[in-house]
Amino acid sequence: MASRRANDEPLGAESADPAGGWLRPGRHLLIGLAVLLAGLYFSINAAQLERERYFSERQAEVQRDLSDFRARLETEIYRSVGLVSGLAVQVVRHEGLSREEFALLAEELSRGQPQILNFSLAPGFVISAVHPSEGNEAALGLDLLNDPIQKAAMLRAISQDGPVLAGPFEMRQGDRALAVRMPRWVDRDGVPRLWGAVSLALDYDLMLRNAGIRALEKELVLSIVGRDASGPGGDIVRGPRLPRESKAVRVPAFLPGGSWLISAVPKEGWDARPWWSTPGFPFRAGLSLLAALATARILHDRQQIRRLAGMDSLTNLPNRRWALQQLARRIARGRRGDGGFALLSFDLDGFKPVNDTYGHAAGDRLLAEIGKRLSESVRPGDVVARMGGDEFLVIVGTDASTSEDWLRAVAMRVQAAISRPVPIEGHWVVVGASIGIARFPEDGDESEGLLRKADEAMYRAKHGRAEGVEFAGPVALGRAPAILDAD
Repeated sequence: MASRRANDEPLGAESADPAGGWLRPGRHLLIGLAVLLAGLYFSINAAQLERERYFSERQAEVQRDLSDFRARLETEIYRSVGLVSGLAVQVVRHEGLSREEFALLAEELSRGQPQILNFSLAPGFVISAVHPSEGNEAALGLDLLNDPIQKAAMLRAISQDGPVLAGPFEMRQGDRALAVRMPRWVDRDGVPRLWGAVSLALDYDLMLRNAGIRALEKELVLSIVGRDASGPGGDIVRGPRLPRESKAVRVPAFLPGGSWLISAVPKEGWDARPWWSTPGFPFRAGLSLLAALATARILHDRQQIRRLAGMDSLTNLPNRRWALQQLARRIARGRRGDGGFALLSFDLDGFKPVNDTYGHAAGDRLLAEIGKRLSESVRPGDVVARMGGDEFLVIVGTDASTSEDWLRAVAMRVQAAISRPVPIEGHWVVVGASIGIARFPEDGDESEGLLRKADEAMYRAKHGRAEGVEFAGPVALGRAPAILDAD
């Protein structure tokens, strides 16, 4: 026979409420776990979005710093281009300048311009004059079209007929410099002729410092490519060439005759922290855990309330409410052809004298013991319920082969379990039971009708001759059959 359930859930007390059937024992833990996993999923997504937002903000910050650097650098270089253009105008106007005129004009143009290393004139593209001459003697005689370092930039300047920023390169004097090369045409006898070039050498390191490169390189790995203003495909100007996977911020600097590409990444990387160490993740994960615990506790409490609402606190059996729900459920299943059942309605014989003699506390102990014996005397899946007072109900599943003798044997086995003596306050108390049996669908297909017929049969049994067992329908009352094993 079925032993008492370890979790103290009433026998046969599965929910008959379709809206609440999802809340079953232990399911609150699964739902709590689902809430935790969902919370962690969204927390991880939020942490990743936080990292991406930080990455975007950091990129925007680097972009802003590079743009400021680029603007200052372009301003410095184009201001110098304006100076060399002024010198070139004088060359064209006078079809060349004497050494004295060139020196005076170069001195005037370079006043207050520490980034200017020298001005030079190169008629026929061979440098013939440099100012200041002191320290720049090595530049005299340099053929700009044949020098392997200067040739490419000079030819581009001629083809574009405009200034080109050359370098950086090591000057013969030892400085690192940028040079603005500007070809000049003169009008001789009404025919334009290529005179040569006017050049301006700029202090490369000073130009970059004035543009703010030192502050940038404290926090950034900086890369500048495009030697001779040849653009992104040119040679390295400064720093390493950053690979595409570095996610470097890239800013073009538009310079005379072309451009440089300035790229940068933070020295410590865009964000060295993994997503789980972002500032908001521990807080969100903690909230997810609290939400999961709260959800599990609420559902557990609801489950307990539902269970206690359907349980008789004295006998730990389903109460009348649960019994009626189970009866309605069995009828609905039976109408679909899912088997029949029988109701065994009974109350205790001789219970009132126990209450009168030993008190209500003793009566309660007797009812609790009877409830335990009832649970042990039926099969798993059969419903045992206390309907109130000393009245009980058993719902037993049947099929087409179930006979009346078998049902009577079940009833008598229940009687035998109830009638065993119970120790109460040092005395052995014996009670009996009168049982009425109604069958579905033979005796009705509605709850109220079946209960009424079972109760009527029970009252007939209490006052009849059938050894305390009576069927709702007419049954031949002969000798009671032996108690059979209903399993």
